[in-house]
Amino acid sequence: MLEFVIEKLISLLGPIATLSKEKRELKDDALRAVSTALTETCVYYRSLGKGAQRNEEKEAQLARYWSAAAIPLRHIDEELAGICENKAEYWLNSEGWSNEEILQYGIKLEDVKQAYRQMAMPSFSKTRGFKAT
Repeated sequence: MLEFVIEKLISLLGPIATLSKEKRELKDDALRAVSTALTETCVYYRSLGKGAQRNEEKEAQLARYWSAAAIPLRHIDEELAGICENKAEYWLNSEGWSNEEILQYGIKLEDVKQAYRQMAMPSFSKTRGFKAT
């Protein structure tokens, strides 16, 4: 009987390892999408800070990045996925959002960066922190 139980436990190790790998890959895909959205948003803000004019096509692309980030993220962190969806809505009509709404919906860029960093590298972000930008 004990041999049977041990054999069954051993047979489960493969599927368990595969599940863990798939979950890791899903999380990595979600984090990669958020990272892209964050990076592209920061690049756009930097160009605006250097005097570039607002670009509706670029803002539409940012909306697509944030919306795309929400899709895989919903399996990992529903709250952050919702924030990404709200970021997408923001970029579709940034003038329609007040500062209060930006804070209320948690879409301030620094707040989203912090949430991403805590998810991507929880032990690093708690012990060492990140450079403020």
